[in-house]
Parts: sequence; structure tokens; C-alpha cells
Amino acid sequence: MAIVNETNGVALKPDDAIINSLHPSVEAKIDPQVKAIYMKYQATRLRADQVTYEEFNADRARYIFPRDKVASPFCPVGSVEMHTVPVSEPPGEIDVRIYRPTTGESAKEKLPAYVNFHGGGFVLGGLDDDDPLCRQLCKNTPSIVANVAYRLAPKFPHPVSHTDSWAALQWLVSKADELGIDVNRIAIGGLSAGGCLAAALAQMALKTKYMPPLVLQVLIVPVTDACYVPLVAPKNEAEAAALNTPYDSYRTCCFAPMLPLERLVWFYLPWLGTDAATHAKNAADVRASPIKAPDSDLVGLAPATLHVAEIDPLRSEAEAYHKRLTAVGTKSQIKIYKGMVHPFAQWDGQLDKGKELVVDITTALKVAFGLESE
Repeated sequence: MAIVNETNGVALKPDDAIINSLHPSVEAKIDPQVKAIYMKYQATRLRADQVTYEEFNADRARYIFPRDKVASPFCPVGSVEMHTVPVSEPPGEIDVRIYRPTTGESAKEKLPAYVNFHGGGFVLGGLDDDDPLCRQLCKNTPSIVANVAYRLAPKFPHPVSHTDSWAALQWLVSKADELGIDVNRIAIGGLSAGGCLAAALAQMALKTKYMPPLVLQVLIVPVTDACYVPLVAPKNEAEAAALNTPYDSYRTCCFAPMLPLERLVWFYLPWLGTDAATHAKNAADVRASPIKAPDSDLVGLAPATLHVAEIDPLRSEAEAYHKRLTAVGTKSQIKIYKGMVHPFAQWDGQLDKGKELVVDITTALKVAFGLESE
């Protein structure tokens, strides 16, 4: 027989124990669908950031949220192929998975392309994380989608994730004819860490003469400023309120489900460095904090579309980056999804606003590719 937790009305098995309850500072603001998913799949298990990296790495399945339970149904596309791309900093190889749509167009006609960089705090994640999204975007735009598996910390700390991703983008452009990509219709984007990479690459592409102009940057719950996540996470609301940061959501969403500030600390230490000086230097690098770019590097950037969760410590820095872009005349749109938490984009199988997000991104890409009017 199931019992009911009177706090949230979610039925639990008798052997289920709540390990991670919703924090009272944010619980009332959370969408009921998000709450139901959280209580079913996360409340009874530890997150990766609640153990050491070594403990997590020894039994990853125990600590990784089961995205497959809440992702959208399998979306078939025309074909999927894997490519190996050489990288040089340090030397090695990374994988790029390419999705092709089924279209009635001539096989010789070049298609627009969307280049995706997955999330995971620069420490976790891989090609399968965004597979459902990539498939939907490929089919529904339609376009070629390239999904990039950059190397991860702690083995490959900053700036390897960026240099790998840049190498992948350069490779795609250099192979555009062979891959059937229209170089005048390339968009880039990603979720969380992937959004940071996309924002930084958009800046680099603008300054690189041989790189064709990008048509859109899709920034989903992005990291835009790594400078204000502390080396030690606040333990209570008083410590959160005392944080030295221009971003109010660090304080108000410090204990957000799925991505509390504690989790950001766990990600940023292996990514940016464990000693204070190295950490601060790397965090100030525009490749880790795109918002630190001077105005001159933001003028003329590809248009941006930002999609942000309300209950997310990263919300305020996304809003700040949007304001930086619009202040210099770069086109930018932002949408904040009420009641949502950081990974809501990957919960679109059970979450109405996750489905809404996918439609929003699809529409933005179709407009950028000239396939639909605004």
C-alpha cells in the first residue's frame, strides 16, 4: 500500500525515504508538475554533488537523475551518424553526433545547421543528455543538428571544454560542403554549461575572419558569469542572504531543487580550480564568463534567444547578459518560465512548460534559418 506525504500529496512507497526535501524558501513557487517529478525521482536519492567526485564516479547511475523517465518520446529522424574530430589543446579526439532530417528536398540541397553543446556543469553530461531535444529540433525545423561531446573536468579543466567546442565548430564549417550544411545558416546553442560555451563561441566567431556569421545563439538556462559562485556553499538562508554577488537569484534560489548553489560549487571547483587564485583567474576569463566581454565584443553578435527557469540561481546572470546585449544594440530575446527549475528543458515528456520550451526554440530556429517569418 502506498502512503501519502502530507506536505505535497505525492504517494510514496513505505520503503521510500525523503533525502532531499523541497526547501521552504522556494517550495511555494515551484510548478506542481515540477514538484511531482521531483518528489518521484529526486527527493529519495542523493545528487552527485552530495558525495565526493570519486564516490560519484564509482557508481554514476546511483546519483544521476533518470532523465529517460521524463524525457519526450523517441523522435525518429532521417539518419544519425558519428564523426570523430581532432582537437589540439591538449591533443586528442572528441565525438560529434550528426542528425539529419527526412525531407522531400533534393539531396544536393544544403540545409541549415544547429550546433548543440550539452550541459552538466563542465563535469558531467554527454551526447545522450540532449538526444531527445536534438532529434526534435532536427525533425521539426527541419535542419541538420550537430551534438558535440567536449571533454570534461576534472581530467580536462578550463579552458578545454571551450577549445574542444571551438575546434568542433571550426571542423563543421570546414566540412560544410561534405556534410551538406549551408554555412550561411548556422546557429549554435546549449543548456547550462552548453549555453556558456555557445555564448563564448559566438563572441569568438565574430572576431574570426574565416568564420561565417552565425544566425542565432540559443542560450538555455546559461552560465554567463562564473565569478560569483563561492568556493564554499552557504549552509543556511542567513549565509545565502550575505553572499557578495550582484545576482539576486543566487540568494533567493540558493536552495533551489536540482541546482542549488551547493551543486554549482561542486561543478566549478574541478572546472575552474580548487585554489582561490587559479579559480578567480579562470572565472574571469570571458570563455568562462561571457558577460565579462567588453562592449566592443558584443556589438554585432548573432541574435540571442535566452530561455530561463524562474527557480534557478543562474536566472539573474542570464537576465544581466540579455541586458548587456540589448544595451549595445545586439538583438536579444529572453523568456522566463514561471515555476520551472534548472533542468526543465529535459523533462518535456511530462512537463507542459518543457514542451513549450521546445516549441519556442524550434520557432526561433526556423525564423533564424529563414524558414518562417517572425
